[in-house]
Amino acid sequence: MSLFNRRTILVSLTSTALLGGCGFTPIYSEGSAADGLRGTIEIVPGKGREVFTMRERLVERYGFSNTPKYRLSFTYKAESEGLAVSTSAEVTRFNLDGTSDFKVVDAQTGVLLLSGTVKSKTAYSATSETFPTRVAEQDAQSRLALALADQIVTRVSATASKWAK
Repeated sequence: MSLFNRRTILVSLTSTALLGGCGFTPIYSEGSAADGLRGTIEIVPGKGREVFTMRERLVERYGFSNTPKYRLSFTYKAESEGLAVSTSAEVTRFNLDGTSDFKVVDAQTGVLLLSGTVKSKTAYSATSETFPTRVAEQDAQSRLALALADQIVTRVSATASKWAK
């Protein structure tokens, strides 16, 4: 067992050395472009439950800005697809495919700095009862919105060094 632990330590140290040698730095390290985004991005509000969920996650990550340098806007689209059918021809499982287009613009000039599309999937089960199925669907929609928002945060933060001033 101690040999296994030595191997694990050796592999960990080697991996760390290799990553450090290739210029790897943490995305939110002090003084990085991504670290400087907090409090500088205005998240544009939209309509709908899922858009509100996404906006709340983005505000949670980037904070509020009284004097924004950048403006982030996004869309939310989800399509439901029946996945499993019971012997009585009832759909019992649904997939939700979500897509969000986003863009970051300079708040003063309106110049487009970054745009992209993120996608995610989730699923939920259906029952013969309407209320539990609706609750499961709303929960899946919320999970999907959070996953899309997290992908936007990752994409914006990972590319900040290319466009943030």
